[in-house]
Amino acid sequence: MQRLDEIERQLHASEPGAPARRLSRLLADRAEHNVRTRSAPLLDLVSRLGDRLRADGVPVTSSGGPWSFRELDVYDLFVAEDIPFELEPPNRIPLADWFADGEPGRRPLLALGTHPLFTTRFRRECVDLLGSHSFGAEITGGQPLHPNLLARALAVPGVAAMLAAEVDVLTAAAAAAPIGELKRILHRLGPLRTPAGYAAFGPLLDRLATLDPADALSRTLRCGIPVELAWPAYVQAFAGLDPAHLRTDQDWPLLAIHDNDNAVVLGPSGVIARYHLNVPERDGIEGRFQPRCTLHGGRLLVSWRARGTEVGYWADTLDVVLDVADVDAELAGIVVGPATRPPTFSDVVPGGRFEPVPDGGPVRRRWRRELPAGAPAAFGAVDGETGWDVIDTAGMSCVRSVDGRQVPLPATAVVAQIAGVLRLPGGADRLVTADPFGAVTIWDPVTGTPAYGPDRAEGMPPVGWWDLLGPRDQAASAAMRAGGPLPPATDPVLVAGVERQATIAADLTATVHLFRALRHLPPSPLVPAHADDATLTNAVAGLAYASKFGAPRRSARADLTAGYRLMDLLHSLPAALRGGSSPRSAGVRGWSRVVGGLGALALRAGMATTPAPEREALATLLTALADAGLADGTAGLSMLTVVVDDEFPGDIAAKFDLRAVVAEGIHSGLGRSCHRVIVRGAAPERDGLQVVERTPLGAWGTTGSVQRFVDLLAERGPVTWRPEWAAPAATAVGVRAATATALLTGALYAVAADDVVVPADYLAATGLTARRERAASRKLGALPPGRLLHLLNAAMPTDPETLWRSGPDVARLAAAWNTPSPTPYEP
Repeated sequence: MQRLDEIERQLHASEPGAPARRLSRLLADRAEHNVRTRSAPLLDLVSRLGDRLRADGVPVTSSGGPWSFRELDVYDLFVAEDIPFELEPPNRIPLADWFADGEPGRRPLLALGTHPLFTTRFRRECVDLLGSHSFGAEITGGQPLHPNLLARALAVPGVAAMLAAEVDVLTAAAAAAPIGELKRILHRLGPLRTPAGYAAFGPLLDRLATLDPADALSRTLRCGIPVELAWPAYVQAFAGLDPAHLRTDQDWPLLAIHDNDNAVVLGPSGVIARYHLNVPERDGIEGRFQPRCTLHGGRLLVSWRARGTEVGYWADTLDVVLDVADVDAELAGIVVGPATRPPTFSDVVPGGRFEPVPDGGPVRRRWRRELPAGAPAAFGAVDGETGWDVIDTAGMSCVRSVDGRQVPLPATAVVAQIAGVLRLPGGADRLVTADPFGAVTIWDPVTGTPAYGPDRAEGMPPVGWWDLLGPRDQAASAAMRAGGPLPPATDPVLVAGVERQATIAADLTATVHLFRALRHLPPSPLVPAHADDATLTNAVAGLAYASKFGAPRRSARADLTAGYRLMDLLHSLPAALRGGSSPRSAGVRGWSRVVGGLGALALRAGMATTPAPEREALATLLTALADAGLADGTAGLSMLTVVVDDEFPGDIAAKFDLRAVVAEGIHSGLGRSCHRVIVRGAAPERDGLQVVERTPLGAWGTTGSVQRFVDLLAERGPVTWRPEWAAPAATAVGVRAATATALLTGALYAVAADDVVVPADYLAATGLTARRERAASRKLGALPPGRLLHLLNAAMPTDPETLWRSGPDVARLAAAWNTPSPTPYEP
């Protein structure tokens, strides 16, 4: 690769525009090769060429498309240095990837947020980052973010500024939001529902404390909900099917709905046919194959997948079993005519493409098939034809139905998902959109935000059939438009729909109360930085698992918050053991195994051959374990491995009335699940729960000796490896000196993947060559599960100060080597 100064010299001497073209090629090459890491040399080159790029005035271009925007630092530099560039507006700004990138050259991103091309998207992405599992948030989303992760985000000036701007926008909009939008706002702001979030954005979050979700409920009911409309034939067909397994297929003018046992085919005039599905039992497994029903030219094909092949039968010829691949090949040769065209919208412009039109004219238009005579035409119709177009009016775009009714087109609505302008009872016109998965949204014309949804609208047909919907209860809908109470004789299905919205409002009220309480909560302390999941997992590698599955992870995309949650769990453990159950920890995988071998953790932490981040993580973990009482052998605590006769039991401590803390769920499948729980005293006996393993805690030292070790480590630093320790250990154990060296230094790389490069300073400190270290580590990595933990635990002297005086305890190590260790239960 050419030296940077040579490239700079060449580009300064080149013709006008050449530097911009060269940088454009570099960016295109990085995008083509899917490069996800920043390049400090590239940033340096751009900075050096800034004067020339501005003087040429030729923009640097990117052809990667809106989905490939990854060069955040480069474009932040372009904006900051006023370097001309051209770029498609990004659909996504991958901030989680940017934070995961540990390469040098990270910029503050302050300039990026000031450019109109990025401002809105960047602002939204900053809030979405806090709920991203890739950043370390809970996988369910909308949950309070750990203060360490919030501090990590706020440490970047550009992200902090954009977070404040978006939180301002969201909290201001919440006051006038209907239920759907308020739910979305509170979900997006959920990661800030912590004392740390309030410390950063208190004045803005205080706006949420004054909200009354009952007002949002009223706005939603005035706007309307889908269940106000009904298609009687669909209601009749739906009532005989299992909603949990309901699926549909469309082939205008037919609609098929089915569950795992029955299917119904409908047309605009009502139910056409009913079928009982004749699907065989699965070999050796309880239950039948899951059926799939599809319409082809007016016929219903019932199919299922068996032994890797999809087979089935035509519903009108039960005795003929077909290979569906043959059916698909046959159908592929049939030209679908107008009578069998699916009920999707078609573009009015020939060729299926929209064409630009002058301002004030229709910019998009879609028409559907003609409706049958007498259809309610909930989306409006003229001469039996229904459809919509989008028009530009003064200051806004509107969606106009074929019969002339129009509603504003919200800025966040997706034009390709428009279903039409819905006419609700009581004289209300509302825009309806539906995503590819069938989730329906009804939009508030006043706020331009979702009043209802997105939601699958249970009990309703696919949105392409809503033209056949009519009013369910005119009087009740009129009362909803007026904001009044429902009449006493309101249709029970409509009442249930309103009650579902009221339940959402009640849930949002509870969330508002949580925000309201933030101002009275004490601040949460930060967990030490090295207690993240990636570093802790590297630090305990091989002690919980013997396979490479638990090998040191060097990826920056590890789940950064799991280790922090583990620290929080340990902090709350004493109170949890006194009071009963606590939430299951999603912490470092296998951490519950190493609790039975604190000496192994101490030995690794104490040796200078362990890298500083892993050493600090181990010291933090040992302190937390000692503070939690797990190092006290007199406390009667045990780690139990239990098997439950339930694949998804939830909180097993509550389910089985255990005074226990669920440490880790480790396996589930085939109707059973396996968990590790911490209990005090005797193992519990419960129906449906089997204790398969019990490990007493506090096997090395005491709470005082663990804390003494951590204090010595802080005062004296780690123990320097002495080569003369290897020979006596090798003789006592009966292994080569290299294996003894790897063992006495903590065997940190025993289960490292083959492509992990052992640090040169480790080899220099131990005197091992890379080849000898690999051979020794492979030997230790091949030990049975739990064996390495047992050996290292024995090698740690009972008196921590002995480690600094004379090194690991060779006599105890030899005794452990020659004594079988218990085999951990593995599901």
